[in-house]
Amino acid sequence: MEKWHIPIDQSNAVPLLIHHLTQLLLPHPPAHPLVCLCIGTDRSTGDTLGPLVGTMLTEARSPGIRVFGTLAQPVHAYRLEKVMNEMKRLTPTPTIIAIDASLGNQKDVGTIEIGAGTLAPGQGLGKKLPPIGDIYLKGIVNATGSMPSYILQTTRFHLTYEMATIISEAIKAVAIKRATPLP
Repeated sequence: MEKWHIPIDQSNAVPLLIHHLTQLLLPHPPAHPLVCLCIGTDRSTGDTLGPLVGTMLTEARSPGIRVFGTLAQPVHAYRLEKVMNEMKRLTPTPTIIAIDASLGNQKDVGTIEIGAGTLAPGQGLGKKLPPIGDIYLKGIVNATGSMPSYILQTTRFHLTYEMATIISEAIKAVAIKRATPLP
């Protein structure tokens, strides 16, 4: 499966993310609505990535995107299956972009991983949740350690916020391109 790591301090992070997201969406017909499943909680600075992206996309009223997961209504482990069922009921043939925070190697902290395929939410915390998505975006917000919940709670919010801004800008740009009919 294809995947890329994009450091957020790279000046062309948004254009690179737009490029890769556009390429990953090619096999998915524009007739299939884009659904952004923004996973995480507002109770842990490192795990707010998904809900922040969802809030930014919702506030921007991004065309052609249905958003599940915001700061006001987060999609966390306890709500994930319920939201997945609601998504299927409301959008029968979606293209799902799953967005979540992740812990990783120290060298990868501050990068966004984008790829084709499903996301396994909660994996870093030892949770067994259903895999989801056609495309995934993972923000590596901190290094893996012996107490992952504590690490996520003490992650710098600035890093999470910067990642959310970059991800939401890229998704908005791709959604606008997808929603604009060709001449």
